[in-house]
Amino acid sequence: MLSRKKTVGLSVLLLMLVYALYFVSRVPSQDGDWKVSYQVLPEVRVSGDILSVRHVRDFRYDGSGAVVEARYLDKKYMLSELKNVWFGISHFGAYGLAHAFASFEFANGEFLVVSMEARLRQDQTRYGPVDGAFRNYTKFIVLATEQDVIGLRSHIRKEPVYLYRLNGSMLQGRALLLNYMRHAETLTAHPEFYNTLTDNCLTGLLAESGRYEAMHHWLDYRILLPGYSDELLLEKGFIGDVAMRREADDVMSYMTSLREQSRIDPASTSLEDEAFSLKIRH
Repeated sequence: MLSRKKTVGLSVLLLMLVYALYFVSRVPSQDGDWKVSYQVLPEVRVSGDILSVRHVRDFRYDGSGAVVEARYLDKKYMLSELKNVWFGISHFGAYGLAHAFASFEFANGEFLVVSMEARLRQDQTRYGPVDGAFRNYTKFIVLATEQDVIGLRSHIRKEPVYLYRLNGSMLQGRALLLNYMRHAETLTAHPEFYNTLTDNCLTGLLAESGRYEAMHHWLDYRILLPGYSDELLLEKGFIGDVAMRREADDVMSYMTSLREQSRIDPASTSLEDEAFSLKIRH
């Protein structure tokens, strides 16, 4: 007769086997009855210094977050005119639950937001972190305006949203942007799953940056819980004033100050303000 310890061990092993079989049996697809926000895939083309993007999302929403105007733009961006790269965090729940995204600022005042998200079907009311760990969502890269991605969260959903300028050269910024664009192109023909733990909004951004390759990097709770990711980025020197951080008596007090400076104030501008992106960066 098996001991209780062995019985528990075999049960855990069986559950792991069932999960593994379920995991490998799932196949991602771009075919589906998608929600309005995810129905149109972006199209990307790079020709020399010019990045052309079709279907840049520029939606407008009502007070409940429902789409009231589904509009897309065709835009061209000069890679050589990339001015800044911004890291955004929007907190939608407690205990570090948040969404991370990147925004690329160009010298002519244009911004292109890149947001890795779970592609929701019509029958899926909202994104569920647990469901996201079981291959229930196809990965979708949103290419959009700041009024769309940021405005939806800061002005409509009233989520606390923070914008941090990333340190680094524009050569690194262009490489990051091009990595995103290649990934967006690849997903059209070769869909992938969005995974809450291993392939989500934040891990996708860090993977595209090429700065995180070793497995132990991904075990940091500040990656698994994107709401704390700004602490990790500050620690690594990706955001904030590196000299001020080193001189600070208490790094967390500096982090608090940086958060206060980086939080978007919805009262500073409206979604239709042409200077929206400028005014949210106070």
